[in-house]
Amino acid sequence: MSGKANHVQVAIAKKSFRDDPHCGDECAYWADGNEVTLCVVDGLGHGGAAEEAAQAAVSYVGRHLAESLLDIFTGCDRAIRHTRGGVMGIAIVDTAEGALTYAGVGNPRAMVVRAQQGTLSRYNVKRLSSVPGTVGMGIKRLLPETIPLNPGDLVILFTDGIPEKMDLRHYDDALFEDVDVLAKQILQDWGRKSDDAAILLFKNEGA
Repeated sequence: MSGKANHVQVAIAKKSFRDDPHCGDECAYWADGNEVTLCVVDGLGHGGAAEEAAQAAVSYVGRHLAESLLDIFTGCDRAIRHTRGGVMGIAIVDTAEGALTYAGVGNPRAMVVRAQQGTLSRYNVKRLSSVPGTVGMGIKRLLPETIPLNPGDLVILFTDGIPEKMDLRHYDDALFEDVDVLAKQILQDWGRKSDDAAILLFKNEGA
């Protein structure tokens, strides 16, 4: 799944554990003017119940985009308590201001990859943090983090079905080219055989 909206490029790739028809990991995005919301959810466990939890969380986020991150997380926590719950990360990008605000609960992974000129390393990776917990089982706190986002930066959100310390050096220039091809390649190269996995790539092209 991929798309272009308002000067951004987004791609999503996912796989289920043992090719199960149900996948407990889910990603989604919404674009409205200069604001883009990115979301990754990992429903606890595998199979239909995990998928139900993940889809319920994504559905809630999509219906409450005008709210603050704190309100989205606390509302979602209440709304999906009938499910087994899951972990979740949300990034809100303001392409006009050049800023990204991220918050996560549990162990979703989030990073920003930025090209560098005139240095030994061709890019820099900024990893964003989450707080412990499970959405749907009570959230005690949330620590949103806001960082600058430049045109050309690549935002990567993914579940723990992909190792957090995957080696991005293997992809070189592909990190800043076709996000759809890159998402599929990362999933193929790094997706664990013992878990569901999902990844969302967002390439910021500015306002």
